[in-house]
Amino acid sequence: MRLKPELKGALLALLGLALLLLILWSWVGLRLGIWTYHEYRRYVWLTDNLPVAHALWWEEIKPSASAETLVRIWHPHRTSRFGYWTEMTWYPGGLQEDCVSLIGVTIIAKDGILVSATSWSDDGVCDRTFFNTASPEDEADYQVAFRGHVEGLRAEQEASAQQSPSGDRLKAPPEE
Repeated sequence: MRLKPELKGALLALLGLALLLLILWSWVGLRLGIWTYHEYRRYVWLTDNLPVAHALWWEEIKPSASAETLVRIWHPHRTSRFGYWTEMTWYPGGLQEDCVSLIGVTIIAKDGILVSATSWSDDGVCDRTFFNTASPEDEADYQVAFRGHVEGLRAEQEASAQQSPSGDRLKAPPEE
């Protein structure tokens, strides 16, 4: 059975279109690390809400850049300094006092030089390491310094709770 020339042309056009879409999907997957529509939607949402995420995705922020320059340009929502480590975090919508953000971007610097940048989310869709130049010794040192920082924050919180008359940070609702 021979195919009609019109049908051959249509099949070749469909095959060419499918090949073009496959190449485009592969380029996006390899370049941006986005393989599914859900990941693409999250990428668009995250980069719209956090310009620093767009800069990281498109490699405008490089390892070994200055942390102070990054802070000055991108204004992190939270900056923690402990030892010679600096942790800068951005949250969509900014830092909220009454809720915990489950999506964000964190960049870590050692001695003022960027060594790690990641995006993260509770469902794992945004989990991405943009770069990580820290050695295993640096990673261990960071963990020790971070634990010390957290313990210091806990001690401050406990001390402020003991200084309040009720021993509790939260105020009781007014009685009617």
